[in-house]
Amino acid sequence: MDIKFEVDGFNFNVRSSCIIKDNIHKKVLLTNMRAVTDYEAFLLPGGRLNLLENSQDAIKREIQEELGINLDYRLISIEENIVEKNKFHMLEFVHYAEIESFQIIKKLDEGWDKFKVFDINNIDNVDIRPKTIKEMIKIDKYESVTHHINYYWL
Repeated sequence: MDIKFEVDGFNFNVRSSCIIKDNIHKKVLLTNMRAVTDYEAFLLPGGRLNLLENSQDAIKREIQEELGINLDYRLISIEENIVEKNKFHMLEFVHYAEIESFQIIKKLDEGWDKFKVFDINNIDNVDIRPKTIKEMIKIDKYESVTHHINYYWL
């Protein structure tokens, strides 16, 4: 059962996501936000944590379910996404992983989630939510766990 609930019209959920880069740090994988927006915007691959599931196990499960691959993950950020006007509050555990080549992924354009590989040098031209993720994608080496509070997620 997903960790999500609604109280007085306010929605809360907990998500585990991942910055997946190729091993030469030139490309990154994102997924569309069509469940939330009616225009082209992207977020990191991942999904909600289940009750009694930790964020590490959740990202392993989500990426295996969505993309059919197994990677090594490490936590790099905790994002607090709060949008009062939309009555939305989400805690997001952001992980990092590398992949030898995106060509091994067979499910890029199947099902509800549509995945797309982007050139990191052109990432400024992509609408990514929350906006702090775009800056994190540009980092070449993640040395510590960061924390961001985002009030303009949507």
